[in-house]
Amino acid sequence: MSCHPFQVDEVFRLIVEELVAFSPGSALSLALCCKSLTDLSLSVLWERQKRLSTLIKVLPPDAWTYEETDSPRGELTVLRDISSREWEKLRKYASWMRELEFLEGEDEISQDVFDVLLRGPYSKPLRPRLLKLSWIADSVFGGDFTPFLSPQLRDVHLVSRLGTLFPFSHAISALPASSLKSLRLSIIGDEQVRETIVSMFRTCGKSLTTLEVSRMDQLRDSSWCRIMLLPRLRNLETDQRPPIMFPARFPVCFPSLRQITLRGSTASGWVHFLAGDNLQRISSSKESQPRMVTPRLAQLYCDYGMELDVTFISRFRAFRNISVLVLGNGCSRTARCTFLLTDEDISRLAMELPGLKQLSLGVPCAHNNCRTTVNSLLALSTHCKGLRELCIHFNTRNFARDMRDSLHNPLRRNSYPPLRCPLAVLDVGVTPLTAEALGEDVFPTVAGLVDIFPRLQKIRFYTLSSYTSWGWWQLGAQIPSFQEMRKSLPAVFTK
Repeated sequence: MSCHPFQVDEVFRLIVEELVAFSPGSALSLALCCKSLTDLSLSVLWERQKRLSTLIKVLPPDAWTYEETDSPRGELTVLRDISSREWEKLRKYASWMRELEFLEGEDEISQDVFDVLLRGPYSKPLRPRLLKLSWIADSVFGGDFTPFLSPQLRDVHLVSRLGTLFPFSHAISALPASSLKSLRLSIIGDEQVRETIVSMFRTCGKSLTTLEVSRMDQLRDSSWCRIMLLPRLRNLETDQRPPIMFPARFPVCFPSLRQITLRGSTASGWVHFLAGDNLQRISSSKESQPRMVTPRLAQLYCDYGMELDVTFISRFRAFRNISVLVLGNGCSRTARCTFLLTDEDISRLAMELPGLKQLSLGVPCAHNNCRTTVNSLLALSTHCKGLRELCIHFNTRNFARDMRDSLHNPLRRNSYPPLRCPLAVLDVGVTPLTAEALGEDVFPTVAGLVDIFPRLQKIRFYTLSSYTSWGWWQLGAQIPSFQEMRKSLPAVFTK
């Protein structure tokens, strides 16, 4: 027996989801027009609700109010006991929510509200079906997120900026650690809170793929050893120092790690650690000699400002499979350029990491006294044939001169094989290029750039003054038209 398509919940749900994506009010209109469509329409609408205050306002207007506080809107509080019917309605809407965000300071909610939710009137707990929970507390109170924990929870983000001790410690211990896939922690607490977190790592090993540990007390080396053994951990973000001591016969560390983001002054220590200096271990009983055991990293981000010299850069040769390398530098924090690499250093890096698709060696500064020239761009374009994003220092005075010399120097052109880099956007930061430095004839420089990067379409630069960025504006304006003419021009750097 056939039925109308609208009578099939799966079909109607797809229609409602499209309507809600275009206009959230459409779901409410559908819910009001037909009783048989109410639950399905509202469930789609509530899946997109994230704020706790929105859920509390499901109660009748006489059950809640905003009390006057220092906050402009006041503090949301409960005025009376919740009836059985009202509680069932609250539980019903909570079961439809898939994500919850609590931002203390933006969501001013009184302790009375959390008491009602935690107590669970009529012996019926809230029992939401959340997949993602973000709880950011600014005070020692901070609220209690225990009523919102569900077995389906996959993504948890907890932040305590001012040392929340209670109720975080017992709430963390109630997390469904065995099913978590993403865990981000930034909690300042005492030894009890730290031990609670450590104990959670003992049970969250099978499914955890993303972990952030930042702006909190340093974990012990034994805790980091547990983290390093997580079998499915792919993404790690931290500002803590790496472990100093760990077992002599330690298995392969971070067996599935593919992306790491390092923040703060400990970044250099992590690079030193991950590059293999501290990972000489016997991986099997049949091997008599220890060997280097390093994670198969694909992406590495480091935002700590430091000097980029050959000693630091040489450590990345251990990561042969890396495709994204983003490093910060200290130019913005000092009165000098901290980019100390040469053309030879960049060329060696390009040969050792040929799989790079994105490379950022710090934000180019306005000092304009680095030692890299057009040879660095040639080396990267030649050896990193998949490079799509590039941000690198180079001296524009040398750059303009070398471009012109290359047009009339066949020996230099023939020293490199054909170029295949698909780079479309070149990021030059605030590197100055004045009209005087570029000269009146910009076509030789444009020709050189297009030949190095055949698919180049745009130069991204940031203006400090019209005088220092005028040259980049001229080059950028000529590139699109020059690309159209490129087929009829002789090659600049190739035979």
